Amino acid sequence: MKKLLLYNVLFTLLLLTSCKDDDEDNFIDFSVAFTTETSSLLDIDTNKEISLTYSRAATEAGAITINYTLDNVVYGEDFTTTPSGENGTITLPVTVGDLNSKITFTKLKDAIEGTTKTVTFTINSFDQTEWVKGKTASSLLSFTPTASIGGVIDIALGGPTEPNQVYLDLSTGQQKVVKRDTWEIGLYNGAENAVFLNSALRVSAAELKGITDLNAITKETVLTSPLTLFSSGNSVEITTVEELLEGLPVTYAQYSNADKGYVFLDSKDGQLDGTAFSTISTTAEDNNVYIVGMGYEIPVSDTPTDDGSIKTSGEYNGFLKVRILTDGNSYTIQYAELDATTFNEVTINKDSSKLVTAINLTTGVAVDVQPATENWDINFTGVFSTYSRGSGVTYSDYSLHNTLGNVSLYQQTLYTIDRDTKERTDYPIPSYTDFTASDVDESLLVSNDHSIIGSGWRNAFSSPPSVRDDRYFVLKDAAGNFYKIKFTAVLNSEGQRGYPQFIYEKL
Repeated sequence: MKKLLLYNVLFTLLLLTSCKDDDEDNFIDFSVAFTTETSSLLDIDTNKEISLTYSRAATEAGAITINYTLDNVVYGEDFTTTPSGENGTITLPVTVGDLNSKITFTKLKDAIEGTTKTVTFTINSFDQTEWVKGKTASSLLSFTPTASIGGVIDIALGGPTEPNQVYLDLSTGQQKVVKRDTWEIGLYNGAENAVFLNSALRVSAAELKGITDLNAITKETVLTSPLTLFSSGNSVEITTVEELLEGLPVTYAQYSNADKGYVFLDSKDGQLDGTAFSTISTTAEDNNVYIVGMGYEIPVSDTPTDDGSIKTSGEYNGFLKVRILTDGNSYTIQYAELDATTFNEVTINKDSSKLVTAINLTTGVAVDVQPATENWDINFTGVFSTYSRGSGVTYSDYSLHNTLGNVSLYQQTLYTIDRDTKERTDYPIPSYTDFTASDVDESLLVSNDHSIIGSGWRNAFSSPPSVRDDRYFVLKDAAGNFYKIKFTAVLNSEGQRGYPQFIYEKL
């Protein structure tokens, strides 16, 4: 009996040892790589994070040693770093569970015009002998804008409430982050006189045909003609402003009648002929009053989630009455609360450096939202509202490309799966890794619909949400550069939504 027990113990130990060996053999290497090969500073930048990512979560503590080489710069005079690199190297601590690390670069002096200032960071060594260098072992940072050849972009969308809009410039790797609740309407700065709604805030607008006196409007105002609208497929007769208000918030029950031209949201494609506001006329009498639904608050969320859930809409912000005039070079916005008998007025000049000037209707001031036209390719707007199939619909994790700024894009589809038979059809196109400049098909580029990426890059019905592996994208920027783009994450390492990521490479 004792021999049998001894054999069982030995067998169990052997089995456990074998399992441990198998696990170790199958465990991927712990590698460290910079997220970008090149990056640059804008004139307004003082600090910039240089990011390194790990191939997996660290299972042991250690340290990474980074060397740097200098071109026309001196540590302590032109820049500093955190952690300190005063002795010529930077040591980055790694703790168990870490997925990345960062060097904070602080610029002390700008580059003189016409000069080059760069710092090249290189992974030198590890204090754990099993750790290895990843593909991108060096990263060059320029004091002046320089073309990026690609890298990893962690989009600063802000978490499960998706509070931010992010403008991305692939040529520099720069992101501009703005809160999506800082504006309601955008004034187009081109030759046409157009007004856009902030779809990320679910703003809506309804024209009051034949009514030009802003002060005369109250909730009790009778429309010049009754409106036949639809809500969830049901016909509704609207005769007063108060009745109209019930169906203006963007929901599946939002009022509309597309056949009669009553759609109170901008079109999905983002073009000038699809705005809820009619073209603003230089003849003042032609510009009617609009009721503007001010969208939804960004909810406050203090409870961390790890299931990929989101909550993007809080309380409704109510309504304003708005009338917009133009002389072709500027816009004059008249606005007030619905029952007010006087109105506020502000004039905003067109700004030729930007496509759209964003306006906060609560304060009546222009807000710094869009970068200069040539300085962004993709707007990762997070939340996106539009009209579809008779109602207002809202998407999350949404991406738009800068069609009005001469950026075009197309999708490469690797395979499709039949909904009924579940059969998979593969297409004879290169994988993302194998795709090169010679594979670009310019005839496929889309420049009249900014929603080609949209939210289709992730699986809408998986739980938790995941990245779709059946597609990647090819983008041509306004300067004629081509990039390939592939999304790689919907969630962060803690399982939280609102932390998308993509990789890209200049072709």
